[in-house]
Amino acid sequence: MKERERLLWSVLIILLLIIAGYMGYNVYQMGVKVREYQEAIERQAMGSEDPQLRATIEKLEAELRDRMEYTFEIEDDPLELSQVIQGKRFLAKLGFTESLESQREMRLSCTVIGAEPAAVIKHEGRSKVLRIGDDIGDYKVIDIGPKCVTLRSPGETLELYTEKSQETIEYEKSLMEGPITVGEISSTPANGNF
Repeated sequence: MKERERLLWSVLIILLLIIAGYMGYNVYQMGVKVREYQEAIERQAMGSEDPQLRATIEKLEAELRDRMEYTFEIEDDPLELSQVIQGKRFLAKLGFTESLESQREMRLSCTVIGAEPAAVIKHEGRSKVLRIGDDIGDYKVIDIGPKCVTLRSPGETLELYTEKSQETIEYEKSLMEGPITVGEISSTPANGNF
């Protein structure tokens, strides 16, 4: 019996040693994997190894560069009523007396003489501030004088002189006609009948 017990204990001890060795090996392998994962997490935290994160950052930086380089330009004035309202009578009621035909012409509103002379020219319904060398339509500004601007196109030279706007002319005309007086309204009719 003693031999059996001894053999049984020997087998159990050998099995325990095998199990302990196997468990030690597994623990060692798990430690290696944990270290690898920790190193990978540290590299990803620095951003050097995550390709998806790098691609996202590059995309966002490119979009930011595009937005910063974008310049907002508007060709037509969105507040210009004549672009929406085409009825001449309605425009006249609003006080916009300049007709749509006259918007196609150029009118010199004023000039500013100084170190860099400038001119305000109304063209296509919009006032534009121009300096020598600037373009307006097919013309280039070549000279700005006290009350005159010289424009040149490939086929002709045009001189614009300072003109008053149609609104200013009508306002001055109404002032010349005299003041408007308001009198008391009579309560009896002129013919005497009620």
